[in-house]
Amino acid sequence: MNEGQVIGQLARFAGVGVANSVLYFVLATLFSGVFGFASLAASVLAYAIAAAVAYVGHKFLTFGSTAGTPYEIARFVVASGIGLSLAALIPILLAGFVPLISFATVLVLVPACSFLVMKFFVFRT
Repeated sequence: MNEGQVIGQLARFAGVGVANSVLYFVLATLFSGVFGFASLAASVLAYAIAAAVAYVGHKFLTFGSTAGTPYEIARFVVASGIGLSLAALIPILLAGFVPLISFATVLVLVPACSFLVMKFFVFRT
């Protein structure tokens, strides 16, 4: 894979991520505001739906994977858990700094790690 292809993959990864974040926000707002779900329920349901959409987006748009779906889904769940764990661990490790430092670190490191884990573990392109 050449440099241009990797840059294209990174751009598609970012696009799927941004679109997925918007989808989560819209769904959580809809579930809470229109359907009256409690905030936690609205957030979890919206996250679950957005995660499924993210899997499909990354599988077909970002990485163009044709591998067997059951194995990829399990690995995607593991990758999502790694991202969530990092998002929880980084603020603990950077507790001595102002919160903005840990948030910015999460904003940079979690997507970078997620891309690498998806590229070399989940979709193995």
